[in-house]
Amino acid sequence: MSYLVCEQCGKYYELDEGKTSFSYEKCECGGKLSYRNNLDRTATAANPVITNNKCGKCGAEIPPNTVICNNCGNNSEQLGIEQSTGLSIAGVAVGFGFLLLTTLIAVFALFGNNIPLKAEDIPYRMLIIFGVVATIVSILSGLVASYIGGSTKFQDGFLNGGLVGVVLGILVALTSGSLASIEVLLIFGFLSGMGGLVGTVLKRKY
Repeated sequence: MSYLVCEQCGKYYELDEGKTSFSYEKCECGGKLSYRNNLDRTATAANPVITNNKCGKCGAEIPPNTVICNNCGNNSEQLGIEQSTGLSIAGVAVGFGFLLLTTLIAVFALFGNNIPLKAEDIPYRMLIIFGVVATIVSILSGLVASYIGGSTKFQDGFLNGGLVGVVLGILVALTSGSLASIEVLLIFGFLSGMGGLVGTVLKRKY
C-alpha cells in the first residue's frame, strides 16, 4: 500500500496500485500532496477526492499519466511528473554538438580530403547541395535541442532550438569578422528555431 500525504494538514489518501494510480490533484484543504510508501504517526485518513481528469484550459479529457492536453497543449500539472521549461543548457549543448558532428560528416562526404578554403572555390552545384544539407542539419539540430531539453511549450522549443543556430552564427562572426555573418546568425537561428518547434510537437506526443 502507498499513499499521498498532504503537506499542509497531514491527511492521506490510499493508493492501491502504487505511484502510477495517481488520481488526485490536491488535498481537500487545498494543500499539496506528496507520494509516500508508508505513513508517519501524524498522518490522518481522508475521504478520497477523485479528480475529473479534465484540462483546466479547454475542458477536454486528459488521459492518465499524461503531462500535456492533447486538445490544446496546456500543461496538466499532474502529480509525480516533472516538467522542463525555459532554457535548457544541456539541450542546446547536445543540439550544437549534433550540428557540428553532422556538418563535419557532410563536408567530408561531399568534398573528401579536398576541402575548399574559400566559397568561390566551391563548384556551384556543390554549393547548392551543401546549402540544402546545411538547412536540413540546422532544422534537425534545433529539433534535437528542443527534444533533449524537454521543451513542452512552443516558446521554449523555439528558444532552445534557435539558440543552436545563434551560437553557430556567433562563431562564424568571430572567425570571419564579416557583417554578413549577422545574416548567417539570423538564418540559422530561424531554421534551428523551426526545428525546435518540431521537437516540441514530438515531445508532447512521446
